[in-house]
Amino acid sequence: MYPKNLHSTTGTLPATLNKPKYLHFFSENLYKGSRFTIAAFLLLLAFSVSGCDSPGSVGEEVTTGTDGVDIVSYPVDNFTILDENTFSGRLPHTAIGYIDDPLYGTVKSTALIKPGLSRASVDTIRENDSVYLKLVFNSDIYGNSNSTSSFTIYEANEIWRGNQLRYNQEVDVNYSRQLGSFEVSKEDTVLVELDDMWMQEYIAFFNSGEANRDSLYRNTFKGLAIVPSESNQKVRFLRHLAQEEGDAITTFLVESPEDPDDNGNGDDENGDDEENGDDEENDEEEEEPSKVIDLRDWGASFTRTVHSSPESGLLIHNSENVLKFYPDLPVEELSTRNIVNAQLILSKDRSDESMYPTIERTITTQLRAHLFTSEPSDLSGEIFTRDARFISIIEEDDDVFRVDITEYVLDEVFGENSGKALYLTIQAVNGIVYTTNFYDQNGPENKKPRLVITSVR
Repeated sequence: MYPKNLHSTTGTLPATLNKPKYLHFFSENLYKGSRFTIAAFLLLLAFSVSGCDSPGSVGEEVTTGTDGVDIVSYPVDNFTILDENTFSGRLPHTAIGYIDDPLYGTVKSTALIKPGLSRASVDTIRENDSVYLKLVFNSDIYGNSNSTSSFTIYEANEIWRGNQLRYNQEVDVNYSRQLGSFEVSKEDTVLVELDDMWMQEYIAFFNSGEANRDSLYRNTFKGLAIVPSESNQKVRFLRHLAQEEGDAITTFLVESPEDPDDNGNGDDENGDDEENGDDEENDEEEEEPSKVIDLRDWGASFTRTVHSSPESGLLIHNSENVLKFYPDLPVEELSTRNIVNAQLILSKDRSDESMYPTIERTITTQLRAHLFTSEPSDLSGEIFTRDARFISIIEEDDDVFRVDITEYVLDEVFGENSGKALYLTIQAVNGIVYTTNFYDQNGPENKKPRLVITSVR
């Protein structure tokens, strides 16, 4: 149901190196058994296990230890922000709402929903059944959590496919056909009754026995567009994938009125009042399981209108940007060293966010790096469908990411296929919107981007 890469895979992939010098160094000197080489080898193992640990104080240009360990810090600024809109449909969550963010622009996200035709839980929708849209929200909020948001449900005005939707690509809405409305504050679940005529059109498809039912539905039934009011002050996220057993997700519910008994008066065959009967089993009747219709398709018609670009920093949205980085390494200098660790260090700049305390923001905790032989024509699509090569989890106390790119640096210095860029993205592409502004070379000295390389002598 979901695309391959939901950005939850950790670790690095193997790379081919051209017999780097550090391997030759250890293979010769470990055999001799010197105290230094054994210590250095243990140091290498320690770095490989704890790749996110700090190799030294950030900001120190060169640190030379008495034990033969050298740490060199190189400032880096060869970054390019690429506008690359990734997918916004058939994800574990769907953004829904509106917020005018003075820092990161005006965001409007209309949720698109199409009910399914599966009869796994419901065999037939009867004439007197009631059908409701059950919206289940994730706890994450982007905006003013204390505000109340209003939404109007319309029919979509075009056929759309969830697996083709992308951020900043709008889907047309038929504003002349309103199908429902609702408000939501902090609730995690909302039941919405929809326009009866629209529901009858859907029910006709659901109950149809025609051989071309599915294809006709797919090509003609446009589904729902849940449009936020532009007076709203937040974006919330519909849940489509249960994180734990028992978690509710967005669905359609079918409720049936109680079936009358044969004589229509609530009495059993002997004329006794069942409600007052002595049969204890009547008091222990099990509730009929919920009749649920899963969604056939879903996604977001999401747009962001940027007010102005920040004067400094590297501003990245997980939905819309990729940070391209080519470090331009001093290969000649590094080729004489026995490199055991290399880390790219990026620090968050959250100083401006404090000016708007009423706006809650989703917190970025992960930085990912992809590596390609050449830049793909559909970069965001390739990043979405492939596992990241390198991953870093934030150090919360310092708001800093340390990406262990030792393998990449070794390949660039000693390998045969050098000259490749790294493509950095934040967090998961899972329908929840994340934004991070990193310090650039105009930031404080101890917050600037840098590459810290550790080697042994």
